[in-house]
Amino acid sequence: MVLEAVGIMYELQQIEGEYALAVQIEDATRATEQLRLYAEENIRRPLPAIPQKNISNGLIGALLYVALLLVVFDLQHFVSFTHSITALGRAHAGSIQTGEWWRTITALTLHKDISHLLGNMIFGALFGVLLSQLLGSGVAWFAILVAGITGNVFSGLIKASHHSAIGASTATFAALGILAAYTWQRRKHLSHSGLRRWAPIIAGMALLALLGGPGEKIDVLSHVTGFVAGALLGAVLGMLGDRLILKRYVQVTCGMATIALLSLAWITTITRTPILL
Repeated sequence: MVLEAVGIMYELQQIEGEYALAVQIEDATRATEQLRLYAEENIRRPLPAIPQKNISNGLIGALLYVALLLVVFDLQHFVSFTHSITALGRAHAGSIQTGEWWRTITALTLHKDISHLLGNMIFGALFGVLLSQLLGSGVAWFAILVAGITGNVFSGLIKASHHSAIGASTATFAALGILAAYTWQRRKHLSHSGLRRWAPIIAGMALLALLGGPGEKIDVLSHVTGFVAGALLGAVLGMLGDRLILKRYVQVTCGMATIALLSLAWITTITRTPILL
């Protein structure tokens, strides 16, 4: 078809069990060149991208996330305790440095006011849904929690001992980092190259700068450490591909591990200090 398209007459012949193209002697050089160009073009042509089906709609995980933040916010601001839940659960750098690991988890569920809460609920749920559609709800929310914890650990070790922070924003930006890096890693196997492949990382960093940049009482360091921790984890998940995340037992185990980690952190906080009246 290639030769026919450029007006070169040919004949397909079978010689000793193999097929060969026969052309006129005067067309041999031109035919060879056209076949070489065709072969080069097809080698360079990337494989078409195969649309990835959503593993989960992500709604249940997002609703549980929103419900958790609302319950903790209610306990934090509208229920009387002997000790402040905020003080006990915040990511206090000095306490984290001395081994109070649970603060890296409990701080993710605490918020200073309704606007702080709403921002993290909306963007956290949005990124959680998008990630759940790629990874499944169990793996997605476990990854978000692990990256959020890691971000708080890094931040707590870097900051001065008197510094403290609360909010799910570290986990929210961790989710953004996972989403960006996972998509970037997966594009390596598709038809994207150059800037097209790096678009998820660029978009993620732009959103980080837009939503988590400097401002009054904004913990920029925790946003950055959360994003970086998420990006590292997202790249690893992208390399693993679908080998694990498509298995139902992996999703269930990760979902249960997420609940267990959150529960253990708050139980540790409560049992160490009698806060209920």
